[in-house]
Amino acid sequence: MNIQVCRDTSDAVALYLPQRLYLKPFAKLNISVQLPPHKVHGKSISNWELMEKLRKMIIPDAFSILKVMKHSSEVIRFDAELEQRDRLERVIARLEGRIIQLNDYPDPLKVKVSESKVDFPSRHSWDSFFRDATDMDEMKPGERPDTVHIANLPIRWFVHDRDRDEDAPPSESIIKKVFEKYGNIRQVDVPAADPFRMQMKSSMRGISIPAADSALYFESYIQFSEYVGFVRCMDALRGKKLLRKKEDIAEWCGIRVDFDKTKHMTDAAVKRRAIVRERLATRQRAKEEEDQAEKDKIAKREARERQKYERAEREKLDRMREREERRKKKQLAKLMERDDVDLNSKVAEEQRKLLKAQKKLQAIRLIEELFKRIELRPELQRQVNGHAGERYYSAGERSARARIVERYKRAHEQALDGQRA
Repeated sequence: MNIQVCRDTSDAVALYLPQRLYLKPFAKLNISVQLPPHKVHGKSISNWELMEKLRKMIIPDAFSILKVMKHSSEVIRFDAELEQRDRLERVIARLEGRIIQLNDYPDPLKVKVSESKVDFPSRHSWDSFFRDATDMDEMKPGERPDTVHIANLPIRWFVHDRDRDEDAPPSESIIKKVFEKYGNIRQVDVPAADPFRMQMKSSMRGISIPAADSALYFESYIQFSEYVGFVRCMDALRGKKLLRKKEDIAEWCGIRVDFDKTKHMTDAAVKRRAIVRERLATRQRAKEEEDQAEKDKIAKREARERQKYERAEREKLDRMREREERRKKKQLAKLMERDDVDLNSKVAEEQRKLLKAQKKLQAIRLIEELFKRIELRPELQRQVNGHAGERYYSAGERSARARIVERYKRAHEQALDGQRA
């Protein structure tokens, strides 16, 4: 039974308002369409067309569920549900004895409808079961009609609002609060809330929901302290679906209700599950400790290997650094040696230039002195244009020559000073 949207919640009865849970009555119908005894060759009956015809017949009412349950050569049987039970008689009157004429099928089809019995145990069924059972002791809890077994409960409807995890299990405390309105509850068991339940034997689990549905639905055992609480709960759930109201939508879901026939909530069974649970928990703790010890061992080994690797890397880097330093020292020594050679050659070259400049300067001074001595010799004087006593060179020529010699000498002296510096 899947969760569906409920359009009409006017007849819903509050079950537990903190979880916005309600109980809503519904009606089930058994619709049969009689097929003619002779078949038309090449013609077939469309189930979908039949369902559309049935839906149109009950307008303005509507089916919440309409599905084919049986299709034979004689009859097609449908299961249908109505959200409003008070409209059951009106819908039956609209369908009973009606004739359906299909487009591609020439023969008329007659409709028969009746209310379908709800699959729910009666008081007579549980009284007779415990009375006739030879292995039951009605003086002991769990071996008498005191435990309600409810299956197909949506997990998310019984989870605390603070539990945001999608995998959060249903809460036993919520189950107890929901159903304690019918009487004092002795104990509650929710197999889906027990993390060790699937490791127990199948006879101890108390699980009847298929594994494919266990992710969305769960089941619960509610044991009442008194018989009257059990009866009130069974009467309240008979012919009802579980409904949950949200802010803008209401959803409902069919639940499967029965009385416990397996002694699941006897003191012996509860104690046996507790012993097995404790044993499994101890085994799990030991396994977790062993796994943790193994993880610690692996972590320590990895730490040692990492330290060894880091030490080897440091030593490798140190060796590389030492080799690099030695290489740099050798290279520096070569550079220094080459620089010394270059420096000596430069010094020698500068010395040669200085010596050459000194020689040039000495030559200039010597030439200057020579010119002075030549000017003073009397035999080099002569008569020019009949004037006696005039020197061989004129005063202007001597002055120009003196300036040239002085300039040349000053330039060589400056060059010589620069080379010395």
